[in-house]
Amino acid sequence: MTKRQVQKTAKKIINIHNDIANTAHHLKTRIEEMEAVGSRHGISLDITACLVMLAFSFESRLNFVGEQKVEGFKERQVFNKKVELVVEALGLEPDFSVRPYSSIKELKDFRDTIAHGKPAVAEVNEVVDFHPGTNYDDFDLRAKWEASLTIGFMRQCSDDIDEIWSEWIATAGIDLHQTLTYGEYSVTLIEEPTSFSG
Repeated sequence: MTKRQVQKTAKKIINIHNDIANTAHHLKTRIEEMEAVGSRHGISLDITACLVMLAFSFESRLNFVGEQKVEGFKERQVFNKKVELVVEALGLEPDFSVRPYSSIKELKDFRDTIAHGKPAVAEVNEVVDFHPGTNYDDFDLRAKWEASLTIGFMRQCSDDIDEIWSEWIATAGIDLHQTLTYGEYSVTLIEEPTSFSG
């Protein structure tokens, strides 16, 4: 009996920032669809998830550009140091006090609060003038991070990190196709038949 063999080879370049950005975009689209029809059911939960994914998206893009343009880049470095290294390598001098760059800190702070969640206490203890017919149960006992759960802030962060990404890849001279996940494979019949018994 003659046995033939094939040589299989495969390679895939996985750029996770695409998957994370797609997840954030999916959530953003769903939130905007809910907004368009006036549905608020669970929208804050979706915004929370979207903001976290936007933060992950930014950092994974940061890591991608860092790997491409910063010699000896270490993904596990302190976040602010990585940003500093990348903008320096690109020759940029952004103003972090204004958009789009100011959104980086806001988004990172939100992500850190969620990632390192810990208990908190919200209290109201104040004396106010009494007025008949006034509603006095207007307490705002939300956590500080809950103020970020707005569609406006979500859009701001999404727009700003996309603007930064576009600036970075253009400045770095990275073609868009180089940022995509791609792969190749081949299956080749080995011509020499191998004889075996059994």
